[in-house]
Amino acid sequence: MGSFSGTIKAFDAPGKTNVAWCSGLEISDGQSRSMSRITAWCGPLTDVPHFVASAGVSNGGLDLYIDFRPRADAGYEKANPDGTYPEPDTREAFMQSGVRMEFAEKFFTPDAVAWFQSVCNTPGASPSNEGLPAEAAVLQGPLTVNLRLPLDSVGVSAASEACANAADRWIQWMQTTEELNRLKVTSTYARDTKMRAVLFSADADELTAKFGAEGRELAAADAGPLDEAYVGGAS
Repeated sequence: MGSFSGTIKAFDAPGKTNVAWCSGLEISDGQSRSMSRITAWCGPLTDVPHFVASAGVSNGGLDLYIDFRPRADAGYEKANPDGTYPEPDTREAFMQSGVRMEFAEKFFTPDAVAWFQSVCNTPGASPSNEGLPAEAAVLQGPLTVNLRLPLDSVGVSAASEACANAADRWIQWMQTTEELNRLKVTSTYARDTKMRAVLFSADADELTAKFGAEGRELAAADAGPLDEAYVGGAS
């Protein structure tokens, strides 16, 4: 890959483990630019959010991105600047409000919100100027971390701790969340298939911009199968 080198390690664990695809990507030019990322796509047996955590170095600073991607349309992109949401006035809006309330009880709890706020308040942190395109950004969760941190010991420690804590939180959800009924398994799988296609396209564009012409092949290897029959059980 030109001046860059790296590795991708990936696996799947269908059935009760409920991991449709998990990949670890590491790439670096050996000098001033690097990225390490883990992406975990859940199977449709539960509604545990998909997980991505990425940390890297570019332009003399640290890039930190963490997201718990929701498995149903909750309309998180409609949030007001103060974090509240408009009063629902359509059937779709009422359904999205219901999904938000359910996910707030199961995943995006006050404790999770407090963790998110503490990461965003890391000394020296600032919002990143880079982000997903609009069609992919609407798939992000309400606790998306997208920051620039100083390239020093404080920034490195903060990024490492944030990624580790986020992974621990996601693993706990995976171990404790009950399975969905068959109807929700089907709708969740359908949404996941569309979500993976949209996010693959966005990731291919991003990796191509960062790492050159081979970025699309890198994104494809990292993404795994985008539309593969999932074998598992549900009640």
